[in-house]
Parts: sequence; structure tokens; C-alpha cells
Amino acid sequence: MDYTLRMGHYLKTSGLELPIGKFLKIVLVVPLVMVPVGIIAYLVFGAIGLLVSIGVLVLSEILIHMTIISLSKKRAALAEDMLPDALRLISSNLRAGVIPERAFIESARPEFGPLSLQIKEAGKALMLGSELKFAFMKIPDKIDSELLRKTINLVSEGIARGANLASLLDGLADDIKSTMLLKQDIKAQVASYSMFIFLAIGIGAPILFASSLFLVETLIGMGTLLPSQALQTGSIHLAFSGINLTKEFLLYYQIILMCVSSFFGSILMGLISEGKEYAGLRYIPILVGLNMGIFYFVKFVVMANFAVF
Repeated sequence: MDYTLRMGHYLKTSGLELPIGKFLKIVLVVPLVMVPVGIIAYLVFGAIGLLVSIGVLVLSEILIHMTIISLSKKRAALAEDMLPDALRLISSNLRAGVIPERAFIESARPEFGPLSLQIKEAGKALMLGSELKFAFMKIPDKIDSELLRKTINLVSEGIARGANLASLLDGLADDIKSTMLLKQDIKAQVASYSMFIFLAIGIGAPILFASSLFLVETLIGMGTLLPSQALQTGSIHLAFSGINLTKEFLLYYQIILMCVSSFFGSILMGLISEGKEYAGLRYIPILVGLNMGIFYFVKFVVMANFAVF
């Protein structure tokens, strides 16, 4: 799918009244602002300033896009939670003899959130003379929910085949509720896997990295004190040489490893918990921050208590 169409879809389903044209302007303004900032940072602070500017630019763009996508997903999740109750309420109004137009409008309760607005749109469409199955199709129009879309398709097919609408809505509501309960059970079972990954990457990894960094720095320090000439003990020849690694290289290398492991660990957590890669993107800043905090804390404690070189 084209980028413009994809982001236009997310903007439409996020509840923000923001045209795609204005969104694209906002997305383009950020790099236009950051380019001169990056040049100034490079002239003042050198390569570090340039890298920080590029990092801020990338994070800003990710934050903008993820905010839109997150809003869309939250509205979809809320609509899915309220869908069984909304279907039952519409069915109850129909069984009470209320005409479909009034049944839709009276079922648009505020507690249904974004689903309420779409049910009102369906009721208005019926009042304007639209067919019942086409009015139903307006409900998932601004909500990015596959469950809602499939449910409305089933309702439309049932209407086309002459099914009793009230009974159909009650049956769908029961099926959706059962499916949600099953998903909750499965989610509780797989939560332990996500917790294990989180603890291993967020806590265990920085502790091991900090400890290994101390060990390697100690070996580097010992290498500077050991004799460079070979020693002979009987028939055994021993030769000592320093380790050709710098402490700065090791530090940056481990930071990169922690960032990479945090990224892929977050993606894996998203796949396990929700079955979607992008669902784990929200864990990336948490894991990276936890890694950096624990790493530098352990490094400080170990170096303060055991450092020799």
C-alpha cells in the first residue's frame, strides 16, 4: 500500500480531524528544521553533535507516526470491547418494536466510545433512505478493526439472505464474547514468555554486559603491565602481549548490542503478545532506557568496588 494511502487510513481511523496534506507538511517540516540544527551541532560539537541530531530526527519521525497508529489501534480495541454490548442493545431495541432508524440512534450510548459515533452515522444513513445492509457498512468505516469489519460483513450477508436481524445480532454478540474470553486466556498464558524476554533483555543483559566490560578492561590493564618478551620455564615458552582493544570501542560496541537486542526483543514481544510486529515498538524506548540505566549503574558499582586499573 502506498505511504500516503496508508497514513491517510490511519489518520481517518485515529479520530483526528487532520487531512493527509497537513500531516505530510508536518512530517516534512521536522527534517527541514533539523537539517540546519544538525549542521550547527556538527560545527560546534563535531560528529557526536551530528549523530545526536540525526537520532533526534529519526525519533521525532517515529514518534509522530507511532502516535497516529497508536490512536487508531486504541480506538479499534475500544470498539471491539464494546461491540457485543452494542449489538445486544440494537437487538433489544429491535425486539421491542423500535424501527431500525431509532434502534440505531438510541443504541449509540456514550460509553461505547468511537463505536457510538459510527452507530449514529448508520442511523442517520437509514433516516436518509439508505438500505439496512449499507447502513451497517458505515459502522467500520472510521474504525480500523478487522473483527468489526468481519462482523458487519456477516450481518450484511444475513440481511441479504433474509435472516432475523435481532437473532443474528444476539448470536454474533455471544460468539464475539466467547472469542474475546478465549483470547484473554491465551494472552494470560503467553504473558510469561513476554515477561521472560523482558527480564532477560531489560535486566539480565545489561548486568552481563557491564560485568564483561569490567573483566575485559581489567585484562587490558593487565596487558600493559605484563612483560612483552617471552619467558621460558623448562620446555614451555610463554609470551605476553597487550590486547589491541580500547575501552571506548568496547563501551560503544556493547551499547550498540544492547540497542539492537532491545529492538528485536521488543518486536518479538509484540509478536508473542498480539501477533503483530509493530505492537512491540512501544517497548523499544522502555527496554533501551532500562538497559542504559542498569548498565551504567552496575558499571559504576563494579568499578567503584573492584577496579584495579
